[in-house]
Amino acid sequence: MTSNTSQLLDPPVNRAAYSDRSAWIMASCSALAYVQFEKGESVKQQLCASLKELRLELLTPFQREATRGFVATNQHYAVLAFRGTEENLDNIRTDINIRFYRDSSGAKIATGFRQAYALVENQVTDAISEIGSDLPLYITGHSLGGALAAIASARVRPSDRVAACYTFGCPRVGDTEFAEQLWKVPVYRLVHASDIVPRLPFAFGYRHAGDLRYIKRSGKLIESPNSVGTFLAFAFTFATGGKKVFENHRIAEYASNLQTWALTRFELEKDPTSTQGPPSPKTLAAFTGAAH
Repeated sequence: MTSNTSQLLDPPVNRAAYSDRSAWIMASCSALAYVQFEKGESVKQQLCASLKELRLELLTPFQREATRGFVATNQHYAVLAFRGTEENLDNIRTDINIRFYRDSSGAKIATGFRQAYALVENQVTDAISEIGSDLPLYITGHSLGGALAAIASARVRPSDRVAACYTFGCPRVGDTEFAEQLWKVPVYRLVHASDIVPRLPFAFGYRHAGDLRYIKRSGKLIESPNSVGTFLAFAFTFATGGKKVFENHRIAEYASNLQTWALTRFELEKDPTSTQGPPSPKTLAAFTGAAH
């Protein structure tokens, strides 16, 4: 951890509003969710060491079948992070199972996402119960992990237990009624340029939940961008350099851009007259799964 990034490690946890520092920390946690702790103690210790760089301690990892993640804490807040899509058959089946499932509340969500979350729901509930009720809980994930984070944010009780949910490259999870279940939870949905996954599934009836923050190709972050403009940018990228729509989905790209943006904003807050850009961001390449 560099001296520059250490400035970002004390986010404003006592307010629900969007925070550039929180977004970077949550993106970093989402990247670390790909660390395959289930492969042995040595890998688990790598996860612990990386979390320590973010001033977080691993409380407990959780897993069942292909659904995995962890809960980490410090004295100021807790993080529930879900792993995203991996190259295994179970994850692929989850992603493509977009048939709606109607729950007891009447809301409809993708069957694959519902089943994946149900696998670990009890473990997640038990882990959260170990956290002090006065500690703000942040929920996060990338790709499939973002979908699971959104479902968890709607399921955790009481709902004011959740400080905020940050998702990165999250697909559409459910219908309008599901999105309305999240009205009490601050949900911040980050999309990197022409990332294709947030445009999925194409099936009728799905809609996004939360406030959009769009990361432009230049790295600049904007709130509630013009939807026509972003669609045209996506269509142009898809038509002229199709692989970029998949490269833009990588969690390492999210974390790198958000770190640079947070450092820029932090320096501007300290010195509004400053025009000097931040240093190059620390790479997440060392993290297992950073290329996801």
